Amino acid sequence: MLNNIFISITNTLKRELKRMISRPIYFIGTVVIMAFCYVFFLTFFDEGQPNKMPIGVIDLDNSSLSRKFIRNLEATQQVKVVMRPESYTEAREQMQNGSIYAFVEINHDFAKNVLSNRRPELNFYINDSYLIAGSLVFKDISYMSLLTSGAVQREVLRAKGVEENRIMGIIQPIALDTHLIGNPWASYGTYLLNVLLPAVLQLMILMMTVFVIGVELKERTSPAWLGNAGNSIFAALTGKLLPYTVLFTILGIIGNVLLYSYMRYPLNSGIGWMFLDTFLLVISTQAIGIFLIGVTPVLRDGITMAGFFGMLGVTFAGSTFPIEQMPYQIRIFSDLFPIHHYFNVYVDQALNGIDIRYSIFSFLALLSFIILPLFVYNRLKKAAINQNFPIK
Repeated sequence: MLNNIFISITNTLKRELKRMISRPIYFIGTVVIMAFCYVFFLTFFDEGQPNKMPIGVIDLDNSSLSRKFIRNLEATQQVKVVMRPESYTEAREQMQNGSIYAFVEINHDFAKNVLSNRRPELNFYINDSYLIAGSLVFKDISYMSLLTSGAVQREVLRAKGVEENRIMGIIQPIALDTHLIGNPWASYGTYLLNVLLPAVLQLMILMMTVFVIGVELKERTSPAWLGNAGNSIFAALTGKLLPYTVLFTILGIIGNVLLYSYMRYPLNSGIGWMFLDTFLLVISTQAIGIFLIGVTPVLRDGITMAGFFGMLGVTFAGSTFPIEQMPYQIRIFSDLFPIHHYFNVYVDQALNGIDIRYSIFSFLALLSFIILPLFVYNRLKKAAINQNFPIK
């Protein structure tokens, strides 16, 4: 019996390999899209985070103090002054058309009010439509505003004869000493790419799994597919999905090598655990894909559900927003997404490097997804034989 199953899997595998080279969509949906994502995102985050983002400054005071503030602003990491608009209207138009991310307005009598301790106003406007760029620009402008205020206050205190060792205690009574654990460079690539790229991989696995099965139903070739596997749905699914399992696992491992060897992102444990994490992500996602196309054996419906599920995975991974801060009614759904358990292993092993026993639950959770096809085996087999579902 085992020999018959092996022969059935081999026959289905050969059939699927022929189908894979028959249409460009198979190559595009696997290799091309992932290769593009690797090149695009790794080059985009090559410096860790965006630097020298363009802003404008309206200097209505044009004093030595305002010019010094502008020079100090340009010396920050994320900001570069690229234009000097004459009015608020001109600056707003430039920000609306995307030429700048923000602009600062220095009012009249800025230096005079500073030196006379009258709390001058410094207005700045940020385009928060670009979330990352807006937050980084806001941080640098706010930081430089505080530094400028502190520097002026220091000169005033010196002029009043305050002792030097007391000045900093007055200006900054509490000094913060911040250390970023696991990512001391504050690299956005470390935070995002280690989840974003696996999330794209998960999405493509879902879409391709649903597609390669659903297209058999749509084109009415499912009886031939099942007959080629000796009418065994297990052999039919195994032979059909095996080349994609190997291909997506290789693509995932290449991604790990690029992240941890080429980009040198933090890896405080053996890379082998991340390879295992990637392999389990692949097979667990394929199991979900089988379940989705089994629930609705219609290609268009299966693709829609796969896309919806894959996009939700980014939210429930726990990278962009902490799972612990979500309402409990929403939080419980995070365990339904393989990418969430993948992210837990990444945090425990790559970032923190803790003992592997703390990741066992996440590995088992990924492995548990492979039971999902059992619930739709009979339904999927009947759909393949009877073809009693709409194809359009």
